[in-house]
Amino acid sequence: MESFVGDMRYEDTDQNTPVAILPQDDASSATPLAVPRDAKVAFNRPEARTSDLLAALAYPFYPDPLMALRRSLQDMFGREQIHFAPSGQCAIAQLVSMLPQKEVVMPAYMCYQVRHAIAAVGKKIIYVDVARNGVNATAAQFEEAARPGRILLAAHLFGVPTDIETICDLARKRDCVTIEDAVPAFSGLHNGRLLGTIADFGVFSFHHSKRMSAFSGAMIVVNNSQILNPLMLDASRIIKTKRQFPSADLGMGIAQNMGTLPWVYRNITLPLLPLRYVVPEMLHKLRRKTDAPHKSTNPGRQPSVPNNRFFTREVHPYQAELVLRMVRRMDGIRDHISCLVHVYQEAFQNTSIVPVVSADCDTGAMMRFPVVFPGKNRDEVLRLAHQSGLYLKSGWRGTLSEESEDSRFPNAVWTSRNVTLLPLYTGLALKSAESLARSLVQIVRQLETR
Repeated sequence: MESFVGDMRYEDTDQNTPVAILPQDDASSATPLAVPRDAKVAFNRPEARTSDLLAALAYPFYPDPLMALRRSLQDMFGREQIHFAPSGQCAIAQLVSMLPQKEVVMPAYMCYQVRHAIAAVGKKIIYVDVARNGVNATAAQFEEAARPGRILLAAHLFGVPTDIETICDLARKRDCVTIEDAVPAFSGLHNGRLLGTIADFGVFSFHHSKRMSAFSGAMIVVNNSQILNPLMLDASRIIKTKRQFPSADLGMGIAQNMGTLPWVYRNITLPLLPLRYVVPEMLHKLRRKTDAPHKSTNPGRQPSVPNNRFFTREVHPYQAELVLRMVRRMDGIRDHISCLVHVYQEAFQNTSIVPVVSADCDTGAMMRFPVVFPGKNRDEVLRLAHQSGLYLKSGWRGTLSEESEDSRFPNAVWTSRNVTLLPLYTGLALKSAESLARSLVQIVRQLETR
């Protein structure tokens, strides 16, 4: 599969999936397509409903929400050792900081926050390519770099699983430790086993952009307690932390839920989206001034640990109650996401839009629906979609490696420049998803006739 690669500029945001900034329109742009109103949908709507946000305020009257959530997750994952952390990146940083291995092998294409987390605790990063025409690094890509005394960090990007069992078999043969970044695949199954329970350690996030949206927070699943003492995960932090009620996040959560209601989004939010980068850019500059590096509490290292809420704020009982409410309706969430995926797959059959979804993917656990446009300039597709009122995202801003090393990771470069993500959330109606998909097909066909 080959594709014309267009340049794309990106804005660093606090999100784990940076938003593509589309180039300015020019006179040669195609005429915007008149798309149905129900095709104009928000890219994401938190799983935590407004009713959840308000009902969870009663957490003081519930018996220990944190323990209740831990027990619920223990039952779900079949693991005794479930440990909470301030964020997904903090969970990864804490894990690798406690392991004696000095080198971490990871895909060149994945969440840039993972790179920041590993670098923050002073470990060396070794990148591997991803599979051809895919989004994940498989055992074939880890093969050469899987040397004794290394950590292999595998990911299931967008909820599409990698061949994690084969990677773990390789790691055992090479005396490597494995960490499974299962953040985008909560509840996902692979060969009958829950993702996140296959490697030595599994990591999940409660960030507001993820399926279990509780503003922030994460959990570590320990699948091999022989490697490190699991009790140390709660007793030791790489930076001083505190537990604080997320009042500002609660206000933002209610505002986001209101702003992404279909009628509100199409009539109020959508016209304001051209300004969506102004505030994040101001906040990003402000954080650069206020988020000064913080020295690790481990005297044996001199890393630079970010002194921000993603490392310093523990999961609050209110957030635990939020996650617990979503876990209790997980079956319904999975059913709806699976139906949305089926709608996209049906709409793209016999078209030039190709889903990047493996045959063994548990579609009910997908977080985004990745597609590519073979032979098309993704830049042009996204520009025309933008002009038509369809705001889509396009993964991360290239590879995690230095630009000078791109030639070593051709598949990761291809993926970063070609993959586009479609929304998957329970607030998205099946009819709207179908309308969005068919509108995207029409946009691509319009470009084909130019």
